[in-house]
Amino acid sequence: MLRKKALNAAIESVSELTDMQYESANDELNKIYKRLIKGRKEFGEAATKTMDAVISMSAMDLKLEKNIETIEQTNSSIITAITAINKSSESTADIASSVSTAHENLTSTIIEVSDSSANIMKDISNCEKELTSITGLSNSAIATAREMKTDIYGLIDIIQNMNETIEAVNSISSQTNLLALNASIEAARAGEAGKGFAVVAEEIRNLADETKALTAKMGDFIAKIQEASQKSSDSADKTVEELDHIDKNIQNVWQITTNNRKSIDHITDSVSSLAAASEQISSSMDELDSQAHYINEECHNLMENSEALKMSSNSVAELVEPSKMIENRLEESVKIMGNMSHDKFYMLDNKIIIDCFNNAIEAHKKWLDTLKIIAQTGKEQVLQTDCTKCGLGHFYYTFKPLNPKVVSLWNALESKHKTFHSYGTEMLSAIHSGNTDEMQNIYEKAEACSKELISDFQTIIQIIQSLTKDNINIFE
Repeated sequence: MLRKKALNAAIESVSELTDMQYESANDELNKIYKRLIKGRKEFGEAATKTMDAVISMSAMDLKLEKNIETIEQTNSSIITAITAINKSSESTADIASSVSTAHENLTSTIIEVSDSSANIMKDISNCEKELTSITGLSNSAIATAREMKTDIYGLIDIIQNMNETIEAVNSISSQTNLLALNASIEAARAGEAGKGFAVVAEEIRNLADETKALTAKMGDFIAKIQEASQKSSDSADKTVEELDHIDKNIQNVWQITTNNRKSIDHITDSVSSLAAASEQISSSMDELDSQAHYINEECHNLMENSEALKMSSNSVAELVEPSKMIENRLEESVKIMGNMSHDKFYMLDNKIIIDCFNNAIEAHKKWLDTLKIIAQTGKEQVLQTDCTKCGLGHFYYTFKPLNPKVVSLWNALESKHKTFHSYGTEMLSAIHSGNTDEMQNIYEKAEACSKELISDFQTIIQIIQSLTKDNINIFE
């Protein structure tokens, strides 16, 4: 009877997986009990690892999708950039060709200008020689004209002296004529004795008349000489003045020629500098043409690489589907385990749920930190917006506790949790719409919601810890 009672107690302990005393008579049941206890523990480990795996798969799938999207956007940007660069390169090549043609024309013009400058310099040199010769002749003519002017002034002085001499002779002739007249009068008074003297007096008077007539002719001749000398003097003055004017003009022409020579020298130097610059331009144009061809080749290579990147992106995208399928299978497995956890044989230990909550709190904080970075930088980050795929969501929607002390708080998490993840959706929408002013406000609302959630998490953990002390499982 006692043995049967012990056997029934052992069977009840095995069926409920409650503690039982070891009875040697129930050795087989004892072994079954130990196997079941070990199996439940291993089931808990398997459930935990499967939960970790499905959470990791969700995170990996999210990153893969984001990376694929980033790769596609980057590839699209690369193709756009390559197309633009290619067009720019072609345009650059066309411009380079046009510039090269213009440069060849410029080079020809430079050569022509250089030749023309050399010819002009030669002409200026000949002109300077001619001007030097003309200047010498002009100086000689001026000197000669001035000497002639001096000689004319000397001739005028001599003529003036001759006029004075003629006037003196005329005066003497007049006095002689008067003396001859007086002598004739005196000879007439003397009568016969004065006839001889009268003849002499008459001859003297005739000589005086002839002298006066001769001096009159000489006066006319001297007057004509004086008039001609005056005209010569005036001509000499005008000649000297004109020669001085010509000399000044020659000096001006000489100065202009000198300035022109300096200008041509400057032009020659500029042409030389321009030729050197033209040579550099020619070298640069060759380099530009080489670079344009190189850019075209690189654009072609980049286009091929872009196509390869696109194919790789498609290959990675193809991996997402199997990965999602694995994730879904794992989720199904976890849900099956969650349903099994209500059975005494598969009931999970409270510590497993506490660990899940602690992990969820850490994941939750990291999620909020990521949201903060987005709000501060305005740049999109990998952010899980599906509340069923995060660290809390996977085990929250898988395991359903039955203990009344936990159920009410457990069920209240869903609404707050969904609201919390909705702020992630709002933040990404703000980035896409360019509404950066709203980002900080979204983060602050998410932060306030986070504090409430973490407080609820910690409250649930405390309740579970209290039940554990009383040996009460939350799934019963």
